[in-house]
Amino acid sequence: MEKRIVIVGAGYSGILTAKKLAKRFQNDQEITITIIDKHPFHTMMTELHEVAANRVDEESIKISLKKVFSGRKVDVKLDTVVSIDFDEKQVIGKTTSYSYDYLVLSAGSKPTYFGIEGAAEHAFGLWSYEDAVVLKKQIRQMFRDAAVEPDFEKRKKMLTFFVVGAGFTGVEMVGELAEYVPILCEEFEIEKEEVTLCNIDAMSRTIPNLPEKLSEKVERRMNQMGIQTEMETSVVQVGVGFIETKKSDVITRRETNTVIWAAGIESADIAASSAKVLKSGGRGRIALDSFLRSEDREDVFVVGDDMFYIPEGEERPLPQTVENCEHSAATVAHNLTCAITGQGTMKAYRPAFHGIMVSIGGRYGVARIGLPNRMISLPSFFAMFSKHFINVIYFCQVLGWNKVFSYMHHEFFTIRNNRSFLGGHLSNRTPSFLMVPLRVWLGVVWITAGMTSQSALSSIAIFTGVALVLGLFNFLAALLSMILLCYIANHSGFYSNFTWMIFASIAVLIGGGRTLGLDYYVMPVLKRAWKSIPAVRKMYFYHD
Repeated sequence: MEKRIVIVGAGYSGILTAKKLAKRFQNDQEITITIIDKHPFHTMMTELHEVAANRVDEESIKISLKKVFSGRKVDVKLDTVVSIDFDEKQVIGKTTSYSYDYLVLSAGSKPTYFGIEGAAEHAFGLWSYEDAVVLKKQIRQMFRDAAVEPDFEKRKKMLTFFVVGAGFTGVEMVGELAEYVPILCEEFEIEKEEVTLCNIDAMSRTIPNLPEKLSEKVERRMNQMGIQTEMETSVVQVGVGFIETKKSDVITRRETNTVIWAAGIESADIAASSAKVLKSGGRGRIALDSFLRSEDREDVFVVGDDMFYIPEGEERPLPQTVENCEHSAATVAHNLTCAITGQGTMKAYRPAFHGIMVSIGGRYGVARIGLPNRMISLPSFFAMFSKHFINVIYFCQVLGWNKVFSYMHHEFFTIRNNRSFLGGHLSNRTPSFLMVPLRVWLGVVWITAGMTSQSALSSIAIFTGVALVLGLFNFLAALLSMILLCYIANHSGFYSNFTWMIFASIAVLIGGGRTLGLDYYVMPVLKRAWKSIPAVRKMYFYHD
């Protein structure tokens, strides 16, 4: 009997749930899986601040759903869900309706403004790809306008930035902005002392999820970066060109053109409307049983930010974090499989979180990681390393090698202004055309060696040399060059004149044939042909 699974939302939890279900039911033609999202891409929400402060390219935080589900039995629908009829088992979108036997609600969340006047209308959000792009343009425009503004007060207003919220999003955004400011100041010839960065929150300290000592460490770093932190300060109103704050019953109005809102989240609209029908845990989150099903309906599963579930022995509901999204996706995929097949035993959700980390710019971070009963704090370098390592693990699950390579490319190999915890040491700096003479000379040496040698390897040496001279299959040729050198050294002994050839082979290994070489024309054609192979697309064994 046919069973229809509909997943609403392609965020962290939705995309992983769909992939895990597709793997479990890949040979079952009676099971259909549909995932619905208003975007054709998955957004890396935890990296939005990097785009907003111009550390990485806009496209780096987007993951194509078409590529994610290539070769998998998941039907991707581009639509906006407006309501759900739980009695008729219908998901109603703007374009059409979708019938289901089992529903997975993973709609995610949106900013909450706590009823503060003008906040939704006049503050810049940071909760979508579009938000990050708009904010990036706003920040740069303020510096561009300030550079030609003679009026001191207007100039000060342009160069004053408020970030509301000292949780993960707020701290990471203001830290990234503080790192970006000196670059903008130099570009637009503005003194850094003219720029004001302020982080505001009603809480008593930054990142309350961290131990107090680590919160103090975060605040010290922020102060060193020129960020003013105002804790126990609430926002009263946000208007055109100003923000009003309140501390100790004193209300202060300050002039600014840029207020960035990062002060909390609530469930997305479709989850909030569903929570009015299903049993709710507050703020649009849906109350769940231990198997992550709605307490009202066993055919409705919930994952990610829309969950309201208090594990046995705990006092608080699970946090709205990426790790919770990942763990809940695995549990729902398993339990839904049991429900459909009638085989196996459902598992109660008992996540074991491995800690938290926060970055303050691209070079500095703090982390508290480990096991639930044994957490350790990491120094900045290892904190940043752990962040990137965790992201790579996630990308391996979502888009394999393709996204891992893209992530490393954006974060390390083409990083701007050394804004990485590794600095700019791995970033491409040398113009590739300067490698051409070295590549050609290495090729000539191999051609000469092959033509004067009587060994069985002479033809391989000639092929290697010709390929290097022409810049054709450059990576393979440079790799063969290193293998030949190792073979010769092993059988005939190592000679000092080999040394330069080893380093030359390494130097021209990557990208050396794309400049003034045939790879410039050949590789794009081969790349398109390679990507067109279904098995390659399914395994993500390519990069864009």
